[in-house]
Amino acid sequence: MSTLSPYGMFGFKVKRPLRDQELTHHFSTNEPASDHPHYDLSLTLLNSTFVECVDKWYAMRGMVAFAMTPFALLMCGYMGFSLYVAITAPDWPMYFVAAFAACILAFVVYAFTLDAFAYTHYPIRFNRRNRQVYVFRRNGSVFKAGWDDLYWTIYGHGVGAEDLFVAGHSLNPSDRTVKETFGLSTVTAGAAGEENLRSLFEFFRIYMESGPDQVLKALHPTPLIMLPGIHKQKESWRFGWEYLTLNLKGFPLLQVVMQVFILPMSLFRWIAMRTSKIPQWPQWVEDECHVEPDDPWVRDERHAAK
Repeated sequence: MSTLSPYGMFGFKVKRPLRDQELTHHFSTNEPASDHPHYDLSLTLLNSTFVECVDKWYAMRGMVAFAMTPFALLMCGYMGFSLYVAITAPDWPMYFVAAFAACILAFVVYAFTLDAFAYTHYPIRFNRRNRQVYVFRRNGSVFKAGWDDLYWTIYGHGVGAEDLFVAGHSLNPSDRTVKETFGLSTVTAGAAGEENLRSLFEFFRIYMESGPDQVLKALHPTPLIMLPGIHKQKESWRFGWEYLTLNLKGFPLLQVVMQVFILPMSLFRWIAMRTSKIPQWPQWVEDECHVEPDDPWVRDERHAAK
């Protein structure tokens, strides 16, 4: 029986066999996945020891809080009206209506807290020296697995409302069922975007197999632009708005038209970030990911777009 893993805002289905689509789109750590590696503005830190990125939920922060707020207000109004009728009429069946509205309100509040009052992001760290991957869970714990031991693939069917993204699966060695799943940052809605997913995985594959110098050469002439220090400070409202707008990159007219939703959504993203904690790796992770003071390949918020 499948269940949900504790990653990001909603988690992923685990305790299940691999899908046919995941078997078809399996990535090998020893073979190139694309001729055009890219990082999709997802990196917070890069150096000779590790590269760190955000996960798939970062791009949609603020969307859930924005969507849940009208439902919360509606349910509060409906519950209040039902109780008023039940008491003044009196009409006892309205108590059941009020209870039903309260249950929906509880779910809406829970969904809101998956976006706000959580962590600002859920970082993933790739350590090329010990060939380990570290993933920050929603409950603040850390999952650690070998780069070569993870099953890398494209998650999702790409049909209907299900999106596609690069997933790292930890498999049960006895029956090859999925034990843990986490997702990288790029998300696409259909098969046409699969090349973007291959490009994203290839960026991390080159880094892990060949190091920072080779991955930066492979990016050329594309510049390396880092996220603005979100590993130690909360993002500004302006950056959140820009990031939400960039979800529609390649469609400039749509970026303008959708501002009617993006602008209020950016406010809820700002609220979500302001009420959330900045994730802090435990000391044992930092010890395993030690960076030399004179590392020439350090890239951080000083290399963010100005």
